[in-house]
Amino acid sequence: MSKGLTIHFGVHPTPQQDGEDGQTYHVRQNINRVIHSKELREHLSDYSLVTPGLFEMVIDYVEKEIAEQLLAGNSVHIDGLGRFSLQLGTRKVEDKDGTLHRKTYTSPDDLTGHEVVIEGLNFIADKQMLNRIKNGSYHFERDDESYKRDISRAELLTTLADFCATHGYFTRRTFELLFGVSRYKADRILTKLVCEPYPKYYREKQGNQWVYRKTGT
Repeated sequence: MSKGLTIHFGVHPTPQQDGEDGQTYHVRQNINRVIHSKELREHLSDYSLVTPGLFEMVIDYVEKEIAEQLLAGNSVHIDGLGRFSLQLGTRKVEDKDGTLHRKTYTSPDDLTGHEVVIEGLNFIADKQMLNRIKNGSYHFERDDESYKRDISRAELLTTLADFCATHGYFTRRTFELLFGVSRYKADRILTKLVCEPYPKYYREKQGNQWVYRKTGT
C-alpha cells in the first residue's frame, strides 16, 4: 500500500530559558521548494479542465475583487479556502541617520487616519482546507541532523528576495519554515543579516512581532 506524499521534517534543539536544565528538542517542517503560480497553472492544465488562460483570468479577477472588498472595509471569506483581512500599522518616520522606524504614541488622540498605513494581509485557513490536508495521504520522513544544515549566502538571499517580492516582508517564523531551521539558528542568522555593514534587510516592530524587509523598499 502506498504511503502517499512525503512531508520532510527536521529535529531542532529548543532554546532554553535561563535556569533550565537539560536540552529538549522539537520538530519543524523542511520546505522542499516554493511553488509559484506558473508551475501551479501548468500542473492544473495537465491534470484538470482548468486551462492556463482560464487560470490567469480567474486569479486576476479574484485578486482585484478581494482587494476592492478589503479596501471597502470588509473581510473576504472564500468557502473552503479561508478568510482575508487587512493588517494595519502606523506610518514610519526617518531619523537623523536616515533609518526608518515607527513612532511611539503616548496619546490615542495622536493616532489619526494620517498615521495609519496598510502593512499587509491576514489569512486564516478554513477548517475544510485544514481537514483536506490532515486527512490526505501522506507520511512523515525525518531529515537527519537538519538543524546542523548550512545555508549558503546565495540560497539565503535568493530565497528571501523571492519571498519578499510577493509578500513584502517575512518574520522569524517564516524564516524558520523557509529554511527548516530552529528558532535559535534563525535568530542568529537574522541578527547577522541586519547588522552587516551595508545590510540588505532591516527589521521593525509590527504589532507584537518583528518583521524583516528589504532595504530601499
